[in-house]
Amino acid sequence: MSRFVVPLAIFFALISLCSMPNASANAVRVSSPDQQTKVVLDLVDGMPVWQVQTRGTTILDNSPLRIFRGKSKQPCHAFASSTVSESQHDSTWRPTWGQTSSVRNHYREVAWELTDSENPKNDVTIQVRVFDDSVAIRYVPVDSSIKIGDETGLNFGGDFTFWCSNGERANLGPLKLSQWGAERLQAPMTFQVSDDLFGSVLEAAIYDQYPFSISKSKVSDRKLPSFRTRTGVASVAKSGVASWRVLLFGRNAGDLITNQTLVNLNPECEIEDTSWIKPGLAMWDWRAWGATAPDGFQYGLDMESWRRMIDFAASKENVRYLLLDANWYGPEFDPKSNPTTSRDHLVSQTEAGAVVRSPAPEDWSDPIDVPAIIQYGKERGVGVILYFNDHARKNFDFETTLALYEQWGAAGIKYGFMATSGDAKTLQTRHIVEMCAKHKLICDFHDGPIPGSGDVRTYPNYLAREFCHAQADAKRSFTPETFCTTVFVNMLTGPLDMNNGLYAIKNAEVDRPRIFNKVFTTVVAETARVMIVDSGLAIIPDIPEAYEERADLFAFLEALPMTWDETRVLNAKVGDHITIARRSGKQWFVASACDENGAELPIDLSFLDAETQYEATLFADTAETHYKSNPQSYQVTTQTVTRDDRITAKLAAGGGHCMLIKPIAK
Repeated sequence: MSRFVVPLAIFFALISLCSMPNASANAVRVSSPDQQTKVVLDLVDGMPVWQVQTRGTTILDNSPLRIFRGKSKQPCHAFASSTVSESQHDSTWRPTWGQTSSVRNHYREVAWELTDSENPKNDVTIQVRVFDDSVAIRYVPVDSSIKIGDETGLNFGGDFTFWCSNGERANLGPLKLSQWGAERLQAPMTFQVSDDLFGSVLEAAIYDQYPFSISKSKVSDRKLPSFRTRTGVASVAKSGVASWRVLLFGRNAGDLITNQTLVNLNPECEIEDTSWIKPGLAMWDWRAWGATAPDGFQYGLDMESWRRMIDFAASKENVRYLLLDANWYGPEFDPKSNPTTSRDHLVSQTEAGAVVRSPAPEDWSDPIDVPAIIQYGKERGVGVILYFNDHARKNFDFETTLALYEQWGAAGIKYGFMATSGDAKTLQTRHIVEMCAKHKLICDFHDGPIPGSGDVRTYPNYLAREFCHAQADAKRSFTPETFCTTVFVNMLTGPLDMNNGLYAIKNAEVDRPRIFNKVFTTVVAETARVMIVDSGLAIIPDIPEAYEERADLFAFLEALPMTWDETRVLNAKVGDHITIARRSGKQWFVASACDENGAELPIDLSFLDAETQYEATLFADTAETHYKSNPQSYQVTTQTVTRDDRITAKLAAGGGHCMLIKPIAK
């Protein structure tokens, strides 16, 4: 990295970038390394503003950067420019795991120091990094002991089409920005400027403040849509900086998925030895509860069910884990349930007016013994992940509990229902992840977690989070269209836990008390979705016998390493369809999914090695497959392919398509 500081007059004389409208002669300008993305910072009546262009298109007109300090409800508005520092950076680093085995971090940066003539304690540096495919801006207070908040303006240059995350419900969109109502929503917000320009608003390096919200703002002299990201006033004393507000850009929606800006904006890995962090698939007792195997065995939250799942996982290379969900240490919402002991039995629970019971204690072949099941798994190479929630953390010493789990040999925790709000939720999440790393535990957060923000670079033990509408969760199932928006919206934040991989689809909502509504999918779509979703922990929800019954299809899933050397998006249309190709070593995995209308998608194999022939196994819907009426029909075929071939993937309504491509040994 190179860096220098110059007086303003000399700095402005040195800069010679393409002009942007409404900028003063003293404006600060910075461009991306390829000169295609440009940012202008300026002062208007003591208020900082910014403008953003990419590839000649105005994304943001003059947009206010309102900074709030302490208890003041009015933004600081008496700023004057002090100095400007300019730097550039170009390096390559290797993540512990992820969508690619190496990441280039290449940007230009300015740090614009502003002084407040009314109160020197309000002095702040506005830091901007401009990559070829993104822009990031954050605030660095001189006095970090004073709480800081902000409203970063987004005065868009057009009435763009957008899609936005919506908690555990279907994402919003496609809508025009002018159709945005009074909602205050959480990022990401993905938008389409034109046929060949897409973008997204999101956040990176969330460590101290609560994640920002996005809402419409009123600007009297503008006819085009105006928005703001807003963060409540909070201390940034620990990190000394606010999180990054980020704009991603791409020529198509798929470019947003492979964009590496968020991880590049985070600190380097804090875990010295990461050899124990193993991405993979996990069996799961929760959705399987109530299913009956061909031999008459009924799955429950009990030892025999867990042993069966471990035995199955042990026979599959990349099924590395079993997740024991809620109630293994007692009723999950009972503050007296002790997370350091195995439960004696499950009490009845009332859900939606119906009483749900586990098998009676006298029906169990043996009592619950979680340390014993962990040991059973370790002997077979399968790690056990333990559910944990706020009640357990607040009523029992947290670090003592994690130390005990490490002693037992547990692989990690799934954290549910964190009730804390505001910046305290961010700080608690950060603490939990750090403590898990200390005790060599992977972690997965559910039930309204804070979004990913590239923090997986710093703490790669944070394998996944349910920052989305997961399959069959929140007592409802998502639609095929929702999946095809989620990957272009929620998944931009980082690794997700979507719980795909259900094979016994028909009547699952009847047989299993933890599947509340019909699941709208096909078995091939469920297979494809597991690979499409960026995740270090793919939690699959069916019983071993359902996978054994379709062993030829499950062969695609059991081959997934869930960490990759290379990722490409081959087809991308938000809300309609997606095709992703991922490489591990010399093998390629290709998966497609679509909405309720079905699709025929071209798969150009030109990414394959020119000197190699490959065997491609295709996993496809049939002509009779339909996500409502015939979800379990599929076909598996094999053919020889080269980089000159082009495959047409035919997807049923709500369906999917997969390809496993292996080089043929000479």
